[in-house]
Amino acid sequence: MSADSLRDHLVSFGLSEKAAAAYLAVLQSGEATTGDVSRAAGISQGYVYELATELAERGLVTVDETASPTRLRARPPADALGTFSERLDRMSEDIERLYRRAESSEPAVEIVHSRTTVRKRIARAVDSAQSEVVSTIPATEFSHLREALADARERGVAVYLQLVAPLGNASTPVDWDGYGTVVKTWDATPPVTVVADERTGVMGAHGVLSGRHGSAYALAFSQRDIAGAFFGNAISNFWPMGEVQHVTAPDPLPATYDHVRTAVTHAALHRADGRSLLADVTVRAVGSEETTTYERVPVVDVRQNLVGESTNAFPIENSLVFDTPDGQIAAGGNDGSLQPFYEGYAAVSVTLYDGGTA
Repeated sequence: MSADSLRDHLVSFGLSEKAAAAYLAVLQSGEATTGDVSRAAGISQGYVYELATELAERGLVTVDETASPTRLRARPPADALGTFSERLDRMSEDIERLYRRAESSEPAVEIVHSRTTVRKRIARAVDSAQSEVVSTIPATEFSHLREALADARERGVAVYLQLVAPLGNASTPVDWDGYGTVVKTWDATPPVTVVADERTGVMGAHGVLSGRHGSAYALAFSQRDIAGAFFGNAISNFWPMGEVQHVTAPDPLPATYDHVRTAVTHAALHRADGRSLLADVTVRAVGSEETTTYERVPVVDVRQNLVGESTNAFPIENSLVFDTPDGQIAAGGNDGSLQPFYEGYAAVSVTLYDGGTA
């Protein structure tokens, strides 16, 4: 690195041009008198004394006033760079704190008219998902979301993907397992809906992503109650209408889940294969913070409509029923805005075991 480049970096870390020049003069010789620095940096000797104090406070040099004339010595690189590292750490903490504050102040609902921005908001929601994505999008949008969906599946996210009109080449063979847990198509034009983790997503007119959308717009949201409402609408009114194109294979057992809806999906897949299930499950009664754990209890029912035959009593019901020593307990999810108001219990975690062929 040239002296000019190093000077630029020093200035970027808060040194003035003259302080940087003075430090380089000391650094190049290891140690220097105030007169040497004055001549090398083109700074008056009186000002060198002032700069020496600043450089010493920053941990870059030591000042020996017992010598005559006063001598400045460069501190070892490891010590000098340590001061910059500490400043970077503090700056990083401050930036992160301000970023979190700004993020938390984002509006719960953002009205978006631009198609490009809608695509970005959808991709951002999918990128943020840790457990689940439920989506209804025009099939022609798959190419724009393909990478985000693939990354989500790599992270182990359950993706329920419904591709709607215009279907285009949606029937063309694709390795759908890399993009969706369950993939459906529907030759209709329902609203665009993408919900990630029942927390954030996008909902808007079909036209905002298809054809000439004109005055069409979408809502980008980041509030659980809003996300829960759109999620419920999607799986109740849109999802059942699709034609199944792909269903993933059930997870190998034993398998542990902290997202109960994913556990329900895979339990349904195992039961469809004729397999009975046992489970270790930790539950809490709705309205209580206390939990109870049951080990190797039979799973006697699976209630859901996301994969295979619908077995739930109402559209958003998604739960497992366990035969415990305390009687049969139906447990829904522990996260999201759709708390298990009907079941009475929330499952905090579930481990499924192969109970043999039914």
